[in-house]
Amino acid sequence: MATSATLKSAFSNIPPLTKALVTSLIVLSCASYIYIYRLQLNADDPDAVLFLGCPFIGVLPGLALYAPWTFLTGAFYEDNVITLVLSSVVLLFCGKYLERAWGSRELLKYVLLTATVSNIATWIGLIATFYISGEGDYLYQTQINGMAGVFSAFLVAFKHLIPEHRISLMGNFVTIRVKNLIGVATASSIVCLILFQAIVFYNLVNIGWVVGWIYIRFFKYQDGIKGDHSETFAFVTFFPDFLHPIIGFVANHVYKIFVRLGVCTPAPRNYSYDLESQTGVRSMPSPLPGSARAEAERRRALALKALDMRLSSKATATASSSSSSSPANNNNNSSSSPVISSNNTDNASSSNSGAAAPPRGSDNTTVLFEAEEMVTTTTTTSTTVATTSTTTPSTETEESKRD
Repeated sequence: MATSATLKSAFSNIPPLTKALVTSLIVLSCASYIYIYRLQLNADDPDAVLFLGCPFIGVLPGLALYAPWTFLTGAFYEDNVITLVLSSVVLLFCGKYLERAWGSRELLKYVLLTATVSNIATWIGLIATFYISGEGDYLYQTQINGMAGVFSAFLVAFKHLIPEHRISLMGNFVTIRVKNLIGVATASSIVCLILFQAIVFYNLVNIGWVVGWIYIRFFKYQDGIKGDHSETFAFVTFFPDFLHPIIGFVANHVYKIFVRLGVCTPAPRNYSYDLESQTGVRSMPSPLPGSARAEAERRRALALKALDMRLSSKATATASSSSSSSPANNNNNSSSSPVISSNNTDNASSSNSGAAAPPRGSDNTTVLFEAEEMVTTTTTTSTTVATTSTTTPSTETEESKRD
């Protein structure tokens, strides 16, 4: 029953763009199957080895310039039924999540960009391979098709949105963080290239996630900020730690070339810093939109808001639980010295609240450390003010009694 309910919820309330993308994938793939089947029926020699592809939907390098629309339609064409089913399921779940997080318009731009650019780059690579090796199979026996480039770009989007989310496989036997899925996809593409000579799959996977990263890093608008220049989304974070110095050096020089070509917007002169290692002189007092500091402050503000809500809810629950025991304590202390006892109670409660504030912040593992320090400082300040305000009336009461 739980499995059926999960499947029902997964296949219900599908956003319109995701539904259209899955439908396009199924329709174009089935159309290519029909074309291949009719081609086999009309073959003069049944024993002849035919090219099982559809040059009108998939990208055939030797005929791509005569059918330029295939640079887009090739992404929505899977050449066998198994990959068609798997791609439809992955596209359904990933598209459903991203469309709700980004919106239909932004997701459509992302899919079209990553699909088209990855196919064009792979086509250029096959043309170059043909001229280097001289083998004609790269032109007329190799077809570029499949959603591999789009899916690898989806992994970049998930790294941007939920990098620390864990995915459990085989009954929690294998768990992996979302930010590490890019490494798994790259490793699988290398294995397929070595064992099966899957050069198209290798190019689509690695070009797709690079194109997706470039778009999110420099061009995508979110909350009025263009790009995500945070340190956690730097290009070097996609590679092992021992490769960071080399990758960072190369990435910064490529970035400078793109700036000179006008592809990327250069940083202002009085706020220039190393884009990948996030180092340099920042002379402006206020953060620039799209900078790492602005992105960090935006995330810190969201974390502070979430932490304040949690602390307020916990404070309300503590106050309601202690309200029942406070009348009994007041009756026991009323016969001796009410002013001094209330003062001591206030001091003890203020000291206890000040001591309990850090563990509350530390229990929230999803909250930034800076937000915890700021909230702790605010709690300590408010406790000091409350202690001072309660001490002043008690002192005045003692003086009035002496008089």
